[in-house]
Amino acid sequence: MKAIAAALFILGSLTASAQPNDSQRPDYSRAVRFFRHLRSTLKKDDREGMSRLIEYPLLVQLHGKKTRIRSRAEFLAHYDQIFDSGVRCEILAASDDDIWGNSHGFTVKDGALWFDDFSPPGTNDDPNAPDFWTKGTFKVMTVNNGASYPCKG
Repeated sequence: MKAIAAALFILGSLTASAQPNDSQRPDYSRAVRFFRHLRSTLKKDDREGMSRLIEYPLLVQLHGKKTRIRSRAEFLAHYDQIFDSGVRCEILAASDDDIWGNSHGFTVKDGALWFDDFSPPGTNDDPNAPDFWTKGTFKVMTVNNGASYPCKG
């Protein structure tokens, strides 16, 4: 699954500082809308709402090890560890200008979390198809918790 491969790559580059690219993806405006909704849901501490914004399995770090969270129940049980103070601060302090995307998905600032557009199974994966950039649903695939973020919330 391309999302898992991308998530593994992303988690491996936790400490890499990333900057927005000059050529935003065609679905950038949809990514910004998704991020605004995610940020609002996080700010309200709506844990059930956050659980619906996740693509399972979700890649995170628990007890210093890469871990896949496989269900909503597991996500909710580890919510405070996944959305630790550094990740929360990075997300809540982010502006639209802090969102950027590449072939691995979209992130905010230095990569506190990664999300992408997941197309329904059996749909055409041709990026040249007219509806390719509009047909999926954005979901979070990786949360890079446990890292130090230079957040000033």
